[in-house]
Amino acid sequence: MPHHGPKLDNGLPDEGSSVIELRPSQEQMRQLAASLQTAREEERADLARELHDDLGQTLTALKLELGRTAAALKDVRLDPPVMDRLQSLVGLVEIGVAMVKRLATKLRPPALDHLGLAEAIRWEAATFRSRSGLRCHVVAGKDQTALTAKQQTALFRIFQEALTNVVRHAQASAVRVRLTEARGAFELRVADNGRGITREEIADAGSIGLLGMRERARQAGAMLRIAGVPGKGTAVTVTVPLPLRAAARPRAKSRAAPKKHVAALRRAGAKRRHVR
Repeated sequence: MPHHGPKLDNGLPDEGSSVIELRPSQEQMRQLAASLQTAREEERADLARELHDDLGQTLTALKLELGRTAAALKDVRLDPPVMDRLQSLVGLVEIGVAMVKRLATKLRPPALDHLGLAEAIRWEAATFRSRSGLRCHVVAGKDQTALTAKQQTALFRIFQEALTNVVRHAQASAVRVRLTEARGAFELRVADNGRGITREEIADAGSIGLLGMRERARQAGAMLRIAGVPGKGTAVTVTVPLPLRAAARPRAKSRAAPKKHVAALRRAGAKRRHVR
């Protein structure tokens, strides 16, 4: 006979309830990671600003004062080693100014805040060319975009990671970058002519770089696609839906065009009646 008594607790968690409880935990972890990422970007921006505005200006002022001191001491008969040391100090300060500028720019490119994503990507591509010796060509439809500041930051960091992967793994000689905005979406595509990433590498859960790119894309509300063709290269594509107002702007222009056309026809008809 079947036993209809109370179900005994074996001390083990129920599988169904564990899955249900795990989902909100994963979402909380993602929200925490997004908050940490935002806080990190804000700290990088603050630190870059302090380096540039405070330390950078102090070193620049020190450089100017040393230069004035060296110019004032030209008429004084000082030993050559003393003047050489003074000139050496000026050179060291110049190196310090350049170092502060490089660190501040690496932490947070000023172009990203002041000129937008397209210009920041052009700057990063130029830095990449000089650092790696690889060709890197950027094509951008327009400089301004309707993306939010957080979305632009996420796409820029994904672009940086894509270039890092090109140097480390792609065995490529050239990179082509394309930024387009059409059909209500913004797209960033980074393609190289290297060996081509494999499916196993794309699915590798231990790849911190790819994991970071996916997480940044998710936080930006974007879709990330990574594809490779053996011997032909790898393409990283990020697609972000634009806000409804921005996506509707081209339609507003297309509706305005017929009105102008009708007005022109009316003026032409009036001229013909006047001639008659």
